[in-house]
Amino acid sequence: RRNLVSPAWKDPEKLEFFELSLKSGSYAKSWYNKLAATETDTFAHLVAAFQRQWPEKEMAIREKGELQEELLSLKLRPEEVGVRIVEEGIEEWGQVHWAVKVAAIAARIEDDGGLIPQALKNIPDSLLLRLGPKRKTWPELRAQQQPQTPTRGLTTAFSGMAATSPARTDPVRRVLFPQVPGAPAGRTYRPDTERLRMIQAAPVTIHPRNQAGLAAYAQQITAYTQKHGTLKPSEERPYPLSPGTVAVGSGECHKCGMVGHYNADCTAASALLIPDTEFRWRQIVQSIHTRIARNARTTAVNIVADAGEDVFGTAEYDQAVIEEYLRSQGKGEGPT
Repeated sequence: RRNLVSPAWKDPEKLEFFELSLKSGSYAKSWYNKLAATETDTFAHLVAAFQRQWPEKEMAIREKGELQEELLSLKLRPEEVGVRIVEEGIEEWGQVHWAVKVAAIAARIEDDGGLIPQALKNIPDSLLLRLGPKRKTWPELRAQQQPQTPTRGLTTAFSGMAATSPARTDPVRRVLFPQVPGAPAGRTYRPDTERLRMIQAAPVTIHPRNQAGLAAYAQQITAYTQKHGTLKPSEERPYPLSPGTVAVGSGECHKCGMVGHYNADCTAASALLIPDTEFRWRQIVQSIHTRIARNARTTAVNIVADAGEDVFGTAEYDQAVIEEYLRSQGKGEGPT
């Protein structure tokens, strides 16, 4: 994702962006956590360490063929249009999720738009009608919209769809990943303001960092695991916070749970770093704060409001989210 990094960004912002791109619990996140301080002090050192671990190689023809099959098998069902979905605590519109996945695969196989007419067969007719009286090819869309990316033509055509479009009268959240046995199949949409009220009202005790506090914290973790198993934390099940840290949504560093610096600037010893699940929980709460602040500055809420002009473009969408996050922590727009 180096193409998403703005040339104006300084090393702390680049390092922050890289860390936020790592999935909690993944092999890449584990590799990153084990890097020496001299490998993460500058972005150039981090790139060098990454390339040593994963040297770039040419993609085999067979792999490209498999990715092409995967791209053409991705379908956007009518009931997914205009409906919010949640993936690891981050909300996204169904059509945005589909377009981002398709664009990412197309970039991997270096497709210049030749597969787009086939990909358009996998979207509902109601969206095809927004492209005009006939089904256009990507060159026609590029000429009409003057896109900067192969996906901008389609995304611009979709950008006028209101988030509250009556695609269905009983919208429900799509479940992207199977839940543990006995867990509910899904839940109805809950506004961010209500989610934040639930989080702030939750009886969460942060113990001091001493022997007694660490023992009480261990009991909190045991109780959470016994009650919720492997379910991810949410406003309904807030995760216990490490002793001596600050409350969630305080503009804190998500690595050590303290205020005053970015994640990339954290110098806490490994023994003071918070668990991955707590790291993710703090990210979720911060994202809720950021969306509330952004929506408060927006009068007409629609798809384009979440990501600027090109909602469906992978680079522009991801960069908008990251820049909004950095602004909320770095310029005082986030929670206080």
